[in-house]
Amino acid sequence: MSSEAAVRDFFGVCNMLYNFIRKPTVAILYKGETLKRLLDQRWTGHLATVKVVVKSFHDVSTLLTEVENTRGLGAEVRIEATGLLRAITQRSFLFIVHLVMKLLSLFEPPNRLLQAEDMDLFTAMTLVNSASDCVKTLRTENEFSALWDLCAPPATATEAVPVTDPGPSKRRRTINKNLRAFAVEETVGQPQSDIDEKTEFKRLFYSVIDAVQGEMDACFGERSSELIGALAALNPEADNFLDPSKVTPLLVLAGTDVVESEYNVAREFLVKKMTDTPVPPEDGKWTIANILSTFNCALQAMPTVVTAYTLALTLGASTAMCENSFSTLLP
Repeated sequence: MSSEAAVRDFFGVCNMLYNFIRKPTVAILYKGETLKRLLDQRWTGHLATVKVVVKSFHDVSTLLTEVENTRGLGAEVRIEATGLLRAITQRSFLFIVHLVMKLLSLFEPPNRLLQAEDMDLFTAMTLVNSASDCVKTLRTENEFSALWDLCAPPATATEAVPVTDPGPSKRRRTINKNLRAFAVEETVGQPQSDIDEKTEFKRLFYSVIDAVQGEMDACFGERSSELIGALAALNPEADNFLDPSKVTPLLVLAGTDVVESEYNVAREFLVKKMTDTPVPPEDGKWTIANILSTFNCALQAMPTVVTAYTLALTLGASTAMCENSFSTLLP
């Protein structure tokens, strides 16, 4: 997402807003929700920022207008307020703030659940992949049109601040004077008309979504497909339940060899026992966690199976990895 200059500029404006509203002479006038500080290593701070901007847009724009017209605050503060007011009322700013909020909000539920103590690796990967699939569904013409219409200039005067018109178009090229005596009036090159504004926003829309999807695929895509398949094979509802060939990639991480006979015995034992034994009432169905807790004594005779289940219930991530992915640790 940060590969797009427009998105970097957008967060730059958000950071300037945060610093501006923190000024004592300005903060006393602000009635909206407090803006959040942006931290590069924690994407949740960016989500919190855009949520406040969307929710308190009226309060922010009203504050900037008030400061702009209050001479007692000083010329420097008033000029800064004028610049920020112009920046946040541009259609590009509103388009990006809604786009970023729509994208990052999809990762908030898995981010929250991944921090639970009882979260296992298979469920975590499933949640992340579900969020990634939701990102893919956004890449449609209808989604772009809905977002484009949302950022259109208000139809009534009751809106907080109207969206300003886009900046002036680039200077039109003049006809080459050296070609006056010829039938050809211009050389082949850039067309006279500039790129349509909507076309540029559409390019930005698809580019940002593709960047997010590409990052998710790089982290949780094909490179992790074997590991996900191994975790899925430990799920009692899977068709290939405890298939040794499927579980092998998981045990390779622990440096443990797969003993095929142990998995065959464990599969027959667990299938029969899960049929005869009532499901733990607090869970509602058989899962990796309650299988290991219910049949732990019997499974001790099959140590490689216990190792696989233990690995599946372990979310192997350091603090640094969490802060670079889904952590919401507060500063």
